[in-house]
Amino acid sequence: MHRRTFLHAASAPIGLAALDRVNLLRVPAPSVQGAAVHTTSRSSVVVIGAGAFGGWTALHLREMGHDVTLVDAYGPGNSRATSGDETRQIRCGYGDRLLYARSALRAMTAWREREQQFGVSLLNPTGRLQLAPAWTPSLKATQATLNTLGVPFETMTDGDLRKRYPQMNPDGMGVGLLEPGAMVIRAKQAMLAVSQAFVRAGGTLRVARVQPGTVEGGRMVDLRVDDGSRLAADAFVFACGPWLPKLFPGLVGSRIQVPGRDVLYFGLPAGDLRLAFPNFPNYSEERYYGFASIDGRGFKVCPTSGTTSFDPDVDERIISATEVRRARAYLAQRFPSLANQPITESRVCQLENTADEHFIIDRHPEMANVLLAGGGSGHGFKHGPVIGQYIAKRALGEPTDTDFDHMVRLAR
Repeated sequence: MHRRTFLHAASAPIGLAALDRVNLLRVPAPSVQGAAVHTTSRSSVVVIGAGAFGGWTALHLREMGHDVTLVDAYGPGNSRATSGDETRQIRCGYGDRLLYARSALRAMTAWREREQQFGVSLLNPTGRLQLAPAWTPSLKATQATLNTLGVPFETMTDGDLRKRYPQMNPDGMGVGLLEPGAMVIRAKQAMLAVSQAFVRAGGTLRVARVQPGTVEGGRMVDLRVDDGSRLAADAFVFACGPWLPKLFPGLVGSRIQVPGRDVLYFGLPAGDLRLAFPNFPNYSEERYYGFASIDGRGFKVCPTSGTTSFDPDVDERIISATEVRRARAYLAQRFPSLANQPITESRVCQLENTADEHFIIDRHPEMANVLLAGGGSGHGFKHGPVIGQYIAKRALGEPTDTDFDHMVRLAR
């Protein structure tokens, strides 16, 4: 087995070059206890969507001293949200996408700090194992990226895999790349903790459905709330994931697709914890990925196929019999001890994919005080603390990293 360990890189925070400023600032900012508050002027901002992008954005804006209202149609951590389910992964392995890998590395530090601040257990240091028949260009690119950032990793042969993980049958998988610093986040608990911290910091949380409202002089004036009221602000951030195409069909409808995916949890055999945390890492290969059993929920298996179009408001969240059969066949091959175990829990989630799987974080081309943030796909959750700060700065016209701005631009 060949092992490489590198020094951790000191990542520069996003925020390197100035953008054109949008004058949203009004009055001096208050102090918020326990937060690093900016002493600039104060704005009123409405953030639509309390998921990984919106919840963190609202918290950062409030900690910057602004008046913030966070609105979600179903509430933080709800079962329709793309940021729902019980667990999400955070890892730095990103192929050749260095900017995302660097963001994930910064996010790991931020998650640890916030876990301490929130006083809630959120992180499980699982590690992540990528499997492949041979060294693919993607795996080689991941090695190079991890090397650049100084992130520790191990390379494994078929023999190494059999020796290290006898609970797994690696037939057909000739190599493995282990990132031991990867973690699993308790997703729903995390989003609830973020929203609770936001409220403690003085933010306003509303559970309501809203629509874009009055537009005057190239700026949005307010939102229409389903109860007939209006919600006005200086700036608006639409970070509502799979609902973005619904709210802005002409602008975003063709840029973000919303497929559905089944998530299955299989029970472990009685007395056998070999596939439970911390005895087995996160894993991924071409058609499946998943996690060891965490909190006794079961071994997580996620097929990378499913329905191509999913409506997060009305579609039933009932798992497919076809995907269950496929998952069982996969387990029989890769994790034989689970072949006859029952499904203990299941979820139907949706993604929000752009064609190139880059985020969309950019201003509405016709409304200067409206920022759109979406396209998180299956990888956006891990970046929450860092991307929330980035979105908050973009919303207020503060300087951000121009390379990152270019990568997530709407016109792409």
